[in-house]
Amino acid sequence: MRYLKALLLVLLTCLPLQLWAFTAPAQVQVESEWGEANPDDVKAVLNSVIEVISPYMAGRTFGNVIVRNDKSGPIALYEKSSNDEYIVMLNVGGRYWAQLAYQFSHEMCHLISNYDLAPNNITHQQWFEESLCEAFSLFALEKMAQHWEANPPYPHWQEYAPKFREYQQDMFKQTHRQLPKSMKLPKWYQAYAKTLSADPYAQDRDLNELVANQLLPIFAAKPETWITLNYLNLGEDSGDKTLDKYLTDWENNVPSTWQPTIQEIKQILIKS
Repeated sequence: MRYLKALLLVLLTCLPLQLWAFTAPAQVQVESEWGEANPDDVKAVLNSVIEVISPYMAGRTFGNVIVRNDKSGPIALYEKSSNDEYIVMLNVGGRYWAQLAYQFSHEMCHLISNYDLAPNNITHQQWFEESLCEAFSLFALEKMAQHWEANPPYPHWQEYAPKFREYQQDMFKQTHRQLPKSMKLPKWYQAYAKTLSADPYAQDRDLNELVANQLLPIFAAKPETWITLNYLNLGEDSGDKTLDKYLTDWENNVPSTWQPTIQEIKQILIKS
């Protein structure tokens, strides 16, 4: 594991710090039934997601990504296929393109964040990755709206573009995603730290979604900073970590260009 982390850091260091044009960083392979949705249409939506998030993959490639419709999803499996392919399970039964994009962008965020280098909540800070990926999926929905307004997979899908933004806003405004009045995030985190450490999906992900709402504006202000996802979970293999140590490892691994973003996250989450 330590060798893989070191190798990935070397590869990332060799890549220029810039937004990348679309170069098919992942090839989507759609399997299983999708209710009323045609698998070819599902693939078209998922390819759109890959296109809008590709600038934030730091030039990395992920090969084939097998996507299945399964009630156990949404989840990115730790175990790969016999051909060493990532496997992503989604749970969408029909032509719900916004829900499909929302779930798939979240799971792709886990791949970008090197989720398989810190499996099974080994750090006890997996909840933060979950929150970060929730924020990323909300960001991706806005990008999908913009992309389909100008360049939908099929011309007649252009009218669907506003649905991505509506879906995003409906979730962003949910009551459980709002920080209680007169409470700053560090105080909130102190109240829930043990709960989050023990279960990264605590309270049916409500806690992750609240944190995501606080993280999203940081990245929305400078979208290129989503590149920092590629440097998450590359810290030393010391198992259980405090949140401060987990974030400091992240900060130390990203190029200096992006370190202020991690510092800002630390400031609003544990220091303000």
